[in-house]
Amino acid sequence: MTQLSHSEAPVMPQRRKRRQPAWWTLPIAVITLAILAFMLSAYIPPDIRTSRADMHGNQVRYWLLVGHIAFGAVATVTGLLQLWAGLRNKFPRIHRWTGRLYYFAGIFPSMILAVPVSVMSESGVSNIAALDAMLVLWAITGVSGLRAARARRFADHRKAMIRNYAVTLAVLASRPWGIAMALIVTSQADSPAYQGNTVAMIHDIASSGAWLALIVNIVVAEMYIQRKYGGGRSRNPAVKERAQG
Repeated sequence: MTQLSHSEAPVMPQRRKRRQPAWWTLPIAVITLAILAFMLSAYIPPDIRTSRADMHGNQVRYWLLVGHIAFGAVATVTGLLQLWAGLRNKFPRIHRWTGRLYYFAGIFPSMILAVPVSVMSESGVSNIAALDAMLVLWAITGVSGLRAARARRFADHRKAMIRNYAVTLAVLASRPWGIAMALIVTSQADSPAYQGNTVAMIHDIASSGAWLALIVNIVVAEMYIQRKYGGGRSRNPAVKERAQG
């Protein structure tokens, strides 16, 4: 019997290792949905008397806030689906439709309503500045992600989506940060910084929680992008990736 040479021997195809989902995705999804449910509890059903922000009977301001929150909730839920790699790889059509919902029934209308909500806010200049910074970053990363998807630069699209969703989650993350800051601020209630001024304390709690949530989320998102994708824009944008997004 003639023996096959090493070069003539049949090459057995290597089985691709099945990528396991990151262990941290499930707890993040659970925590996100739990905080979202708590935030929505004051607005379902809509009742100005249960609003966490004092509306002073201003129905217009209240419904602008409710609309902003409702569209933000859509962005939060569909954003989780957008970042689900299994859905993107196995059901690309569903991934594309949830992406459209994320943009056009989520962040874009929520951004528009965020402008008057921010202008009418009574939480102090520092908190308004944090909300406006979130709004600007939301717009920049959102438009960047949409343009990259339409140009079929899917690696750039995923990076922009991670950055954008980090900003989306900043509003939710400001709640636990606010609790931590409340403990610090209230411990200094009688200090020269506050002298028992409850309004000043509330403003500091809200603004510090918002700024910390935004900064920490952005830093964590950039660290993840640098580790997974290398951070920068695709070196050869002319080369189209396989349509998975």
